Amino acid sequence: MPTSLQKSPACPVELEVIACSLDDALAAYRGGASRLEITVRLDQGGLTPPVEMVREIIQVVPVPVRVMLRDRADFSIKEIAELESLKWKAREFAGLNVEGLVTGHIKDGKLDLTTLEEIIKSAPKMRVTAHHAIEATGDPLAALRALRNFPTADRALVSGGAGSLEQRIQRLSQYHEAIGPERFLIAGGNLSLDMLKLLRESTGIRIFHLGRAVRTPEEAGGRVESEKVRRAAGLLGL
Repeated sequence: MPTSLQKSPACPVELEVIACSLDDALAAYRGGASRLEITVRLDQGGLTPPVEMVREIIQVVPVPVRVMLRDRADFSIKEIAELESLKWKAREFAGLNVEGLVTGHIKDGKLDLTTLEEIIKSAPKMRVTAHHAIEATGDPLAALRALRNFPTADRALVSGGAGSLEQRIQRLSQYHEAIGPERFLIAGGNLSLDMLKLLRESTGIRIFHLGRAVRTPEEAGGRVESEKVRRAAGLLGL
């Protein structure tokens, strides 16, 4: 059996669903999602959504929202102007009073901490989820440890990497230790609904992130279905 992870204190089970439109957001909420990640272009791993779309969603969906802040699929920033654009968008999202951002970039094979710091300074009151860029670095454990230096970076979205579910759970155990007890891992990325119950029972992870698994068809262009979200919520005991 995989080694159980220590449970993070005071963290209820949560189901986070990716919303790429108002219709997605409403379907996720009606199905019992605890929170939303708002993004566009799932075919590129999720990119920054329009500010107006975010505003429209938060006006009608009463759950916590974090917004993707990422303009390139490869996690890179090529020019200073791109960073300035991200900082401007961070300020715009902060003005909407959303809970936080979902972001992360890579430079020279490592998590780009300079860019992360600049983004956080632009929206200092917003919480930050570090996303899958962590597992695209050469050393995910070092990237997770580095998040401890950023008080508002309270969550990290990880999949556990490639391999069997047992192998992924073992990596998640290592990730959990690296990020420390004051922050939370979110399990997401290539998760099927059938994996949820086992992950909940065999790990200390309490936040689960679903995209394609709650869509019809189950691909980037699919639409969120309330019934699939409801099934996921049930498997998590929500």
